[in-house]
Amino acid sequence: MFGTNSIEPVQTADSQTRKPRVDDDVPIREATPAEQRRHRPADAQTDAIAKQHNLYTNERWKTRIYYSDYQQKSEVMRAKPQQITTKLDDRQTVSAMLDLAQSRGWRTVKLRGSEAFKREVWVQAQVRGIKAEGYTAKNTDLQEAERRKVAAAPVAAAPVAALAKETTPRPARKPKTAEPQQRAQEKAVWNVVESNGKQARQQDSVKPTEKPAEKPSAAAVAA
Repeated sequence: MFGTNSIEPVQTADSQTRKPRVDDDVPIREATPAEQRRHRPADAQTDAIAKQHNLYTNERWKTRIYYSDYQQKSEVMRAKPQQITTKLDDRQTVSAMLDLAQSRGWRTVKLRGSEAFKREVWVQAQVRGIKAEGYTAKNTDLQEAERRKVAAAPVAAAPVAALAKETTPRPARKPKTAEPQQRAQEKAVWNVVESNGKQARQQDSVKPTEKPAEKPSAAAVAA
């Protein structure tokens, strides 16, 4: 048998007091391998749980085996109609097992295996609303379960918050402020300098030309 850790459904009072059907007295034979292959669902190589947890599956008689790799070297868990087993006790594996149990409608489960496995299953079961038997919770387990419930609560409210954020109108943009006073003063000074320089250039352009100096006469030279 694969692994020592397992969860199994617990028969409830409703299932035990079920009224027998008309065909309950008719003996039912086990299907042959050929009949099982013929009536096997088209998606037998995978399922919703495998897709959700990125696992690979393979059928072996009445057992569905889940792997973490396509080469089937790392086995995660095995699922029979009334039992899910594993050798692991990590949070991801337990989450996949409980997801599978919930998809089968198991509301109360029986825990078997190591203390670490049963503790993790019990804590996750409290968050999911599943009753877990076979483990006596410690005070720290109760605290962890409450913390995970609080951590899981905002996940459901996240889409609502995102929608409210999208529908909230954006505030109007403020008009751009005028240039700083210092920058305006510098600009005014440069305007004055440029204006003065322009006026000086204009005055230089209209200044009368000087006459050339006259040569002294011969009499002035002789004297």
